[in-house]
Amino acid sequence: MTEKQCEICGAEISGVPQRIVVDRSTMEVCNSCARFGKPEDKWSLVPKKMVPAERAFTASRPKPRDHFKDLVELVPDFGRKIREAREGMGLSPEELGGRIKEKVTLLKKIEREEISPEDGIRKKLEKELKIKLSDQASETRVKSGSSGRGLTLGDIASIKRKTEK
Repeated sequence: MTEKQCEICGAEISGVPQRIVVDRSTMEVCNSCARFGKPEDKWSLVPKKMVPAERAFTASRPKPRDHFKDLVELVPDFGRKIREAREGMGLSPEELGGRIKEKVTLLKKIEREEISPEDGIRKKLEKELKIKLSDQASETRVKSGSSGRGLTLGDIASIKRKTEK
């Protein structure tokens, strides 16, 4: 039997996991993280005894999707790298914008690092300027999580504690 992991902190859950609802999402968590949500309501529209027998035995839980597999982190100085590559090719921001069919104001904001380019724009810039803007080392960090146990919600979000008055 495999041990379950808390979907918030990633700790191994000994015994039966608590099922809670956080922002309309049902999660299986450890006892210490159960306080961050409300207990799942056991009521359903169709009682379990009404489910056809053939469906009850064949129903299997779908495998969870890896929402972070396509997550790409940009290199820290992506704006400078884009500007230097553009200037090295002798292109103005207007000429580069025309080549990749993007607005000049958007490219200037990306070069100043006011905004991060979306994946589509990042790929166009990489192809046109022949540079690499994604950080490969961070991709493996995201896939493995901080301690090799996989990425959990707690690795991504910081939990805001309620202050008692």
